[in-house]
Amino acid sequence: MDRLETPVPLLLGRYRPERLLARGGSSMVFRARDENLGRDVAIKLFSSGTPDDLARFRAEVGVLAGLRHHGVVSILDAGVDDSSPKDPRPFLVIELVEGDTLRAALNAGPLSTRRIGEVAFEVAETLEYVHARGVIHRDVTPTNIMVVDYGTRFSRPRARLTDFGIAIHATRPQEFAEETFGTAAYLSPEQVRNEPLTPASDIYSLGLVLLECFTRTVAFPGTPVASALSRLDHDPEAPDDVPEPWRALIRSMTHPDASRRPSAADVATAARGALRADREHEPA
Repeated sequence: MDRLETPVPLLLGRYRPERLLARGGSSMVFRARDENLGRDVAIKLFSSGTPDDLARFRAEVGVLAGLRHHGVVSILDAGVDDSSPKDPRPFLVIELVEGDTLRAALNAGPLSTRRIGEVAFEVAETLEYVHARGVIHRDVTPTNIMVVDYGTRFSRPRARLTDFGIAIHATRPQEFAEETFGTAAYLSPEQVRNEPLTPASDIYSLGLVLLECFTRTVAFPGTPVASALSRLDHDPEAPDDVPEPWRALIRSMTHPDASRRPSAADVATAARGALRADREHEPA
């Protein structure tokens, strides 16, 4: 990404956006410098300060501020950029994660069964924590899973969950909860139907992500509308070349009946068991 062409005023007197990393429908994400602490951070700057943007901003702050887990990309600060008084823009200061998205890893080539299993365990472990705090992510996709390699001798790449911009609290009302959000190819059937959601919706989405990791094919391709509606007609197919027990786990995670899907803790336990079994069968 290119560096910013014009100087940007310090946000909250300390954060200086330097480079655009990503652009979405309602926000932009910049690499920025915290000039007080001398470290790099990420800034999520909302496109405007309309009532809807401010409501989304408050909702995301409310969700992220209550989460402290190694698998969640943390919020560091928040504020409103009022350098243009007629166009105030809320922003979040987020931990800068050095790594690639799972989407980029998939685009680069096939993943080993062990690597897929590690992603399954780590994201499920994170979702167990998130769900225990009454939060539903609503947009678990390869793009919102970061694969971080710390680059030390005894470390291995770790999966972390990002972008809680449309997450909701399952236990209390929230302005946008009744609307369908998320990435069409990974929506749960209940999201498509605009029904009340439970943590099982995130499990369905993670099941589709894992299926794609094994098959390197999006289960429900097409335009957003066609992709969303297709899961109401048929279930995703886990082909025979997806190894057991992963095939059975993915089928249970993508069951059309949300009440019959495993919990995040169940998924993490199954993934850990499968990883141990694979390790035991490796040649000495």
